[in-house]
Amino acid sequence: MPPVVTIATLFEELASVGNEEALEALHNLCYYRLYKLACSLLGNKETAEEVTNDVFIKIWQRRELLRDVRNPEYYLLKCVRNAALMQLRGQKPEVQHLEAFEDREDEFYPFSVEWKSTPEQILISSEMVLHINKAIDRLSPKCKIIFLLIKESNLKYQEAADLLDLSIKTIEAQMSIALKRISSSIEFTLVK
Repeated sequence: MPPVVTIATLFEELASVGNEEALEALHNLCYYRLYKLACSLLGNKETAEEVTNDVFIKIWQRRELLRDVRNPEYYLLKCVRNAALMQLRGQKPEVQHLEAFEDREDEFYPFSVEWKSTPEQILISSEMVLHINKAIDRLSPKCKIIFLLIKESNLKYQEAADLLDLSIKTIEAQMSIALKRISSSIEFTLVK
């Protein structure tokens, strides 16, 4: 079985060897999540794409500094956030909702059917995943990005608060709202 490629191993490879293939693998692994964060902050697809790609260029240019990074995924999210905020200085953002980025939503949602079982169980699970993803779609953009950062990127509440420049109480409140709305929109029935 081949070794599992993680962001941390790619950072180490970039820092020690300067491997361009590691940069490409990092780009493939993280681009869409970083792009989605940039889109939510900037409200413009083209600008978000430019900002996200610029972050990868800067990662390459400063690759020798990556070995000191303790939490690589958080580091990348923070880099994109900072680059997006720099872009916003002196620029009024065009308002777009996250629904405009549904073309690759399957890569961003933390819920998917990964196990194999009977066709009936797969159908029931697929329907449940569809309901959960629709419930996530109905969240406000702020609530949605907080939910996905915590549930998909496994950020701690404090890390998400720091990343988005929000208080931890706001993060807790938004997560509570998200979980209540998602759970109330899903009907749980027991099959006898």
